[in-house]
Amino acid sequence: MIASVRVVAGLLLALLVLAGCSSEYTEGTSGPAVRPDTSLEAARTKLRLVEQDSCYTAADVARQWPVCGRWEEEVLNIGNAAAGARPEDREITDPAVAVRDGHEHFVRAGCVAGATAPDPAQCVAAVDETRVGVRRLGEGIASVR
Repeated sequence: MIASVRVVAGLLLALLVLAGCSSEYTEGTSGPAVRPDTSLEAARTKLRLVEQDSCYTAADVARQWPVCGRWEEEVLNIGNAAAGARPEDREITDPAVAVRDGHEHFVRAGCVAGATAPDPAQCVAAVDETRVGVRRLGEGIASVR
């Protein structure tokens, strides 16, 4: 009895493996690889969201900066996407560079989570710099159609 259960289980496993390898049933059913939308409209939408984040809106950056690492990464990605979508428009590329510079200063100052003893003044300055870049990026994106 146990031997017959093992044989049946082995046959089922073999059938499942063969069915998974068959091109007859899978050919043409999968779509093309999904690529992230790097269009200017996508950057505009994402920028509206990060402009609502407390790392952008907080009046007291000195209290807020310790939780802004993720926000810094998000705005860097948005700036890169916007510049990639419109590489010829300085209204987009220059603010994207400003965002990147602010982000680099944030990282270099050790403001990222888990860093030991960063200088809070440098972290506040870096977040402020990134915020200015984000504001300029929003203005640049709004100015082009």
